[in-house]
Amino acid sequence: MTAVTVRRVAGRSGWAVLAAFCLAFLVFEVVKHGGATPVSSALFVLAPYATRFGGPAVVHDLAHRPWIPLAVLVGCSVSPLGRVPVFTAGLAWLTYVAVARLLGHGPRSARG
Repeated sequence: MTAVTVRRVAGRSGWAVLAAFCLAFLVFEVVKHGGATPVSSALFVLAPYATRFGGPAVVHDLAHRPWIPLAVLVGCSVSPLGRVPVFTAGLAWLTYVAVARLLGHGPRSARG
């Protein structure tokens, strides 16, 4: 095995663990809170995928970065407002990014 292959396998394994954790946590939060959380979760699982069809590459690249949904999760966690639908939307978005990276998809531009 070459170093590149080992790095690729390790990276994909990390994305697989993150995707499994995020999916389990997302299902837990949606079942626990109900209300608008299933709608926001479904919307933010599909929204990053919709950026593939048209639009500039920079929008697609931003939708496939893990830092933006992580910032949403951290912001909702430290905020005293308790916005559960926003938290589950960020969690669904991070789940999408992790699954996309696991499958070998990601930013489509050369600079991403």
